[in-house]
Amino acid sequence: MWIFLDDSGDCGMKLSGGSSSHLVMAACVFDDRDHVEHALELVEEARMNTAPGGERYRVAKEFKYSSTKSSHKDRFFTTMSAAEFRVRAIILDKRLLWSERLLENPSHLKNELIYQLMSSHYDTLEGAKLVIDGQDTRAFDISDRDHFMARVNLRAPGTLIDVEFADSKRNGLVQLADMTAGAIRRYHESGDSKAQTHVETFRHRAYQRNGGTYWHFK
Repeated sequence: MWIFLDDSGDCGMKLSGGSSSHLVMAACVFDDRDHVEHALELVEEARMNTAPGGERYRVAKEFKYSSTKSSHKDRFFTTMSAAEFRVRAIILDKRLLWSERLLENPSHLKNELIYQLMSSHYDTLEGAKLVIDGQDTRAFDISDRDHFMARVNLRAPGTLIDVEFADSKRNGLVQLADMTAGAIRRYHESGDSKAQTHVETFRHRAYQRNGGTYWHFK
């Protein structure tokens, strides 16, 4: 089992001073290596676009929801609909956060959301390798992978067998997690209709009956 994870939003609590109102953590879960390889092929397929004049061209930039061109997002989500994976997403509206511990230590928010996502899964995750953007280890507060694995496995034995830090620019499935998290946050923050359309392409993957989650954390 392979889990590719990324976030959208920040840990800041100055909601009227530039901090995002929402923080989203999204994990794309693959049960089989063949599914991983097929998804990587689809990411490459999503890079191929057609210009108005009919010329074919390849999108070379990293897929990031915050900066990817709208038409390229459409192409990405349409193409990835053919992949086989589950989505586990946790959505925090910081305006509703009640935990005194997290309110007093907002820098721990991302770590807490990852921990909850990985350990509260009702036996739907087992023997998984977790892949995270290596650029975000400080933000995620997971510089010590062994400590994080031990904490998760103490609560949910056998969940993780490895935590790997990858370069998102080179890892198409970390980019998939970014695009997933970004679409969810955009939709919940602003009700953006385009983001809603993107979310609808994978919302069924987050149904509990399919082994996913779409968890509004408070």
